[in-house]
Amino acid sequence: MTFNVMLTGVGGEGVLTAAAIVASAAQNEGLSVHGLHLHGLAQRGGTIPTFVRFGKGAYSPGIMQADADLVLAFEPLEAARATFYANKKKTLFIINDWPHMPVYANLLDMPYPNMTDIVKRIKPFAKNVMVFNTHKVALEKFGVAILGNTMLIGVAVGSRALPLKETSVRNAITANVRRNTDKNLEAFKIGLNMGKNMEIFSK
Repeated sequence: MTFNVMLTGVGGEGVLTAAAIVASAAQNEGLSVHGLHLHGLAQRGGTIPTFVRFGKGAYSPGIMQADADLVLAFEPLEAARATFYANKKKTLFIINDWPHMPVYANLLDMPYPNMTDIVKRIKPFAKNVMVFNTHKVALEKFGVAILGNTMLIGVAVGSRALPLKETSVRNAITANVRRNTDKNLEAFKIGLNMGKNMEIFSK
């Protein structure tokens, strides 16, 4: 069985590092792992969709339309753009409420939709949508907002939305994060506790 994860955000948010942690954790469990990410606009603060597939039946890197099991979004609007890969019957969305205004929107003075509107757009394509402000928590606790990425992975693992073992992910963080490793591990632990309180994923 294959588990399909889409991680999405904008360039500079650490999406690729987060994907590397997920992929490495799956490898730590002896699973077959494949992944794919898109370049280009990501270097200019644009969209950076990344796919990680793991399991005994994972033979190709891409995710087909409506086939994601989990969308892990580090930016709200990018979560809405990911609905192409979502399926009402199975796709769980875990979203970090940390808006990053697109460059063109700033230039044209366009409004950014609020979180309520974004969730409304996603719900028709999702089994469930959960929103966390992990970057805000990380900024308040550590003074570094990007640690919210590791915290969001912790939420996914703790809630069982991401079927990987805590130990596997901790080892993957240690192997893939070169700076603030201890803080990342602590952020992951905080996320785990947040996720474990989410009864909806543990049923």
